[in-house]
Amino acid sequence: MVGEKVKSINIWNKVAHNFSKGGPDFWNEFGKRLVELSSIKEGAKILDVAMGRGASLFPAIKKIGKNGYAIGIDISGNMVNETYNDIVKQSINNAEVRKMNALNLKFNDNFFDNVICGFGIGYILPSDIKLTEIIRVLKKNGQVGFSIWGVQEQKKWLVDITNKYINMNSSNKNSDEKSNIIEFNTVRDVKKILEESGLKNVKVYQEESDIIYKSKEEWWTEMNSNEVRMAFDEIEKLGSDKLKEYKKEIFNILEIYKKEDGFHLNMPVIYAFGEKFF
Repeated sequence: MVGEKVKSINIWNKVAHNFSKGGPDFWNEFGKRLVELSSIKEGAKILDVAMGRGASLFPAIKKIGKNGYAIGIDISGNMVNETYNDIVKQSINNAEVRKMNALNLKFNDNFFDNVICGFGIGYILPSDIKLTEIIRVLKKNGQVGFSIWGVQEQKKWLVDITNKYINMNSSNKNSDEKSNIIEFNTVRDVKKILEESGLKNVKVYQEESDIIYKSKEEWWTEMNSNEVRMAFDEIEKLGSDKLKEYKKEIFNILEIYKKEDGFHLNMPVIYAFGEKFF
């Protein structure tokens, strides 16, 4: 588990500079949508967990106004550095970023009006503490809000092709380990998790998103700038011929999604919110 965590951090450090900066602008669109649906108000003190390059952080900063304050955290030092530079370039004075593990938040109890997390909750929910730390730093009547991928057709075939070359799934886990795996890619799953965490006024939505890539190479480049890069790097270690073979298989599948204006992939997103009443 520790080894996988280190690999994940290394990948995010590697892709930080280009993350969300090429291809379709869906990361920023999803970040804006998370903030739009949240209860964040002018003057609020908010925390953005696993902020990445600030897809949710910057819309939140805009929403809280000059009287509010935002803190963004990420376990990737490079993500923190890149986002800090963006904050400086925009002359933002009511926000800061820190390198921090979301499972050990260095904040007092009942500190934030809102805690948001765009696509990072998948790293937190499988842990023993789940949402405990996030809820701890949230004020009474404060709201937690996060986004996470719904069931994606793309992920299914990408995993299938990848597993022909390397093992990237849990097929080697024993039955006891598999039974403990938390499912959180449906509205029902996510709603259950929030309610079992003691949150009230739980609201969970799924929205469909038609993401258009201009070319197969644009898709490949975008995947190289996110977590999928981990699989690409592992396959590259098998040799350039294997990587070319792998890429060809993927491009053959992408042909299914081709339309006149590009390659259309459906990427459903779940937005979930709950309030602390204790």
